[in-house]
Amino acid sequence: MDSIGLSLTPVQASSCLTELYLKDCNLSCLSEEIGNLISLRTLDLTENNLSTLPDGICNLTCLKHLLLEENNVSNLPSGIGRLTSLESLYLSRNSLCTLPDTIGKLSCLKDLWVGNNKLSHLPSEIGDLDSLKTLVLEGNNGFRALPESIGHLPYLIDLSLNNCAKLRSFPKLPTCRYRYVDAVCCPSLESLPLELDQLGWRANYSGSNKLAENNYLTSLLNQLPKSKGLSKLKDAVNITVPAGEEELRIWFPYHDVRGPNVVSFVVPPSPFVNQKMLGWILRLVLGAPRETSWVLIRNVIRNKIRWFDVAYPFYVYPTDVDHVCLIYIPQGYRGLQLEGGDEVEIPMSQKGADYVEIPIDVTHPNTLVKKWAIDLIYEADEIHKGNDTWCQVEYNIQL
Repeated sequence: MDSIGLSLTPVQASSCLTELYLKDCNLSCLSEEIGNLISLRTLDLTENNLSTLPDGICNLTCLKHLLLEENNVSNLPSGIGRLTSLESLYLSRNSLCTLPDTIGKLSCLKDLWVGNNKLSHLPSEIGDLDSLKTLVLEGNNGFRALPESIGHLPYLIDLSLNNCAKLRSFPKLPTCRYRYVDAVCCPSLESLPLELDQLGWRANYSGSNKLAENNYLTSLLNQLPKSKGLSKLKDAVNITVPAGEEELRIWFPYHDVRGPNVVSFVVPPSPFVNQKMLGWILRLVLGAPRETSWVLIRNVIRNKIRWFDVAYPFYVYPTDVDHVCLIYIPQGYRGLQLEGGDEVEIPMSQKGADYVEIPIDVTHPNTLVKKWAIDLIYEADEIHKGNDTWCQVEYNIQL
């Protein structure tokens, strides 16, 4: 089927249609009469041969879901902004070089998938998508930067930038309780924000090895004492970044010789009387894996009591550099309050490509976890605040 025509269909009948599925129908063009389907809510045109869309498609003001993945569409009609009911727009694996400015008028849009196209930039109007939750941009090799307006998206919870070969940086993200950020294998990525609350609730930058060349880990850890965003974090945050050999020597000078599959430490007393602990950071060095691998942390044990059973996965793609995983646990998270003298244990396990979960043995030469460290973070006293220090990394525990 090269095309579909609706001109012979009575408008009265076609206007009642709410769903139209034309997936894998070998369509090469779409009739202007598609605009007669004024009640249409779902239109699936996935896996066809469409290179353009008729302007009539912009008349579908009741449309909520438009699926156009795996076509050859090179541009969108400028009237796309009239689809004010649209909630999901799937455009991955096409030939788009740009998006029209009018896309910012899609005030109900929650999901925008434009991965694996030929995009070199996004319009600043992308920041007007107040309802957007998911933005998939992976596989667009022309991106060098993202517009600052992305920082205006209050509900963005999932940002995918994997395999954007020319991406060099991206702006600060709005503080959000839950946000997933994936920027895996972005070889030109030079810098990231330096505030934990702006990096993502679950963020993976593995394989973006330019960050290691630029000592990003050192910049991030040095910024922690000045970070005012830590007090806003109510949930655990985990981040994976590549690290260079010199950084690892500085931040992880010791080897763990305690035991096979657990991080354990005793919380020292507060450095000053009544000084408030904000939280603590577990840092792990992951050796360069030959296959995609995961490290799992399922709970924290305090004084022999398990406080929560939630998996924190860190995954790293095959790479030739080591990575550091950071997990920040705010004080009071899931009821866990650390005090001086507490004995803490954190069991760990790992998975490989076979998905078989096994305990981590840090004494084994091929273990994924090579070293670990703990940072205890306290609210600064008035003297430190006067020196532009908001919190103190008072103890660094390494064994």
